[in-house]
Amino acid sequence: MTKGFNHTILIVDDEEKIGKALERLIKKIGARSFYAASGFQALDFIQKIDHPLSMILSDQRMPGMEGTQFLEKARAITPETVRFLITGYADINAISDAVNRGAVHRFITKPWDNNDLLEMIKSGLQYYELVVENRNLFALAKKQNTRLYNLSQELQQKATAHKRVIVRKEKQILQLKKRLEKGVDEADYCAQIENLLEENQMFEKDRIALCYRAVMKDFFLEFKDLAARTGFFMPTENELNDKV
Repeated sequence: MTKGFNHTILIVDDEEKIGKALERLIKKIGARSFYAASGFQALDFIQKIDHPLSMILSDQRMPGMEGTQFLEKARAITPETVRFLITGYADINAISDAVNRGAVHRFITKPWDNNDLLEMIKSGLQYYELVVENRNLFALAKKQNTRLYNLSQELQQKATAHKRVIVRKEKQILQLKKRLEKGVDEADYCAQIENLLEENQMFEKDRIALCYRAVMKDFFLEFKDLAARTGFFMPTENELNDKV
């Protein structure tokens, strides 16, 4: 058995003497056990228990409710619990039908050998551990798949948004490229600035040149990197100052 599992086994038998003997046997493997004297009492216990039930050991012949009937009802409440049925040879045909329906995992014939019974119980508990671990792994995989799907959706949304930005920037670059290919008439540009300033009597001639120099410097800095990437010629800053 695996460490970390605190196994609980329910013993159901109308003969208390047999129930107590099974409790002493189960104690040897470190599992916790509870005893119920009938199927009705056992069902009430299963419905009220606040922790997982690893295994049920039930006698077949009990007054009021046979073991096969009880185990079918128990399966509906706690389907992961391993269910063993203790029976005599005379009940084999009825037990085989219960096994085929899935209500019973294994049946134990009377009288039994204690060592053999302990090995059967250990195997049953190992099977229960595998069932629980498989269920936990499935739940974890489902959770991880949900997280991956949400992450994929988020990345897709971000990629779409980034694509829009890239398209917009590419359009801006194309517009700037067309302006550079068309060229700028420096003399005309300067004349327009001078006329505008003179008409509004904003500056004198010597200050007009200073303003133009500042404008051309800003123009140079703005388009210097773009011109270098696209292969267009740009005069150096000193050449601009010489022209001014």
